[in-house]
Amino acid sequence: MRCGTARWGWKHIKKRHGWNKTMDKRIRAAIWSGLPNGRGGYSSYSNTCPPEEKFRTLIGTPAGVGDLLTAYTVNKKPAAEASLAEGQAGAAC
Repeated sequence: MRCGTARWGWKHIKKRHGWNKTMDKRIRAAIWSGLPNGRGGYSSYSNTCPPEEKFRTLIGTPAGVGDLLTAYTVNKKPAAEASLAEGQAGAAC
């Protein structure tokens, strides 16, 4: 992850979404064991039926296509449902 600017990268995440060890762990988990979210990144989902998107990362910055743009907790159900509608999370219940 690059330092970035107020619009992307670590500086953006710290300013807009907060930064701590938990955020670092959530980013790592979403990228390494999450599912593609159809928005150029990876998401972590709940273990419920149907699964709900809990955390989202977006990849691709002006500095590089593989760099972290942003990461945040998904706390609005419509955003989670939009990703599920794309068929990215889990099998049918």
